[in-house]
Amino acid sequence: MSEVMAATSYANLILESVTRVQHMGVNIKKVSYTSEMSGEDGSSGRSSPSEAQEATEHLENVTIERHVPRINCPEHIILVVDVCKEEGNTPYKLADGTKFSALYMVKRALTLFLQNKHAIDIRHKFALVVLHESPIWLHDFTNNPKEIISELDDIDDALATSHCDLSLLFDLIAQQISLPSCSNPAVAPPPCVYRTILLYGRSQCLPQFLEGKGVFTHLIQSPHFFLDVLYMHEAPCDDNKCEGIFDILCGLDESGWSYVLEVSRNATKLHNHCGSLLAHPLQRPTQKDLRYTLGGGD
Repeated sequence: MSEVMAATSYANLILESVTRVQHMGVNIKKVSYTSEMSGEDGSSGRSSPSEAQEATEHLENVTIERHVPRINCPEHIILVVDVCKEEGNTPYKLADGTKFSALYMVKRALTLFLQNKHAIDIRHKFALVVLHESPIWLHDFTNNPKEIISELDDIDDALATSHCDLSLLFDLIAQQISLPSCSNPAVAPPPCVYRTILLYGRSQCLPQFLEGKGVFTHLIQSPHFFLDVLYMHEAPCDDNKCEGIFDILCGLDESGWSYVLEVSRNATKLHNHCGSLLAHPLQRPTQKDLRYTLGGGD
């Protein structure tokens, strides 16, 4: 069974298992983020049409060709978990009134992701990075998801920092991985592919490349490296920078093969997005072509 089919089955299971979760999120579109918010001083972080928006709009209107075999080779997945807790951070509230922190919900969703990804193919490996003032490579690649889940359980919230330097993150990743080299990547399947899943949770801090994008560009241009983003944010308003942050995160998708997903304080949507990320990057459709439907009883 392909990993796309497995991801679809997982998403449907999540719909059944978390139906008691209250829907509280707002919907941010990847390509055209529109809002009725207005701020006289621009403090909301809203950006005018930016290079990131133009790039994603261009990707929406072109046919993207894949130049690697659509094969289910092992994945080496790097989970990057943002642990910064900003002042006034709101919790997830379930239908029964119970509240959980954003980090707790991320741990829960990632636990399900790890268990199901491992069940799909035990050859997949996982590594864990914590994103705070600087990124920390917390656990090296392992095909035992219990090791990563144990590390996740020990992670705590940390005070928010004034900046987020993505240059440091991708420098660290480049130091820890060795990209496959194939003489003919369009024909020969690689021994593995690398995928970074960035789970960014700040609503006030714009991620930046303070030391340049050279390493990031080198990685993202490889046919065997993929980047997905899950942005978990407060409800957009004049007092935060959610729109500007999301524009920047969308701009990281320079190839058109990334999934850039967002969720506010909506537990169901958070778990569904993690279900979408189960699909193998060499087999899944582009995000603009992604459709999940619940089949009828007949």
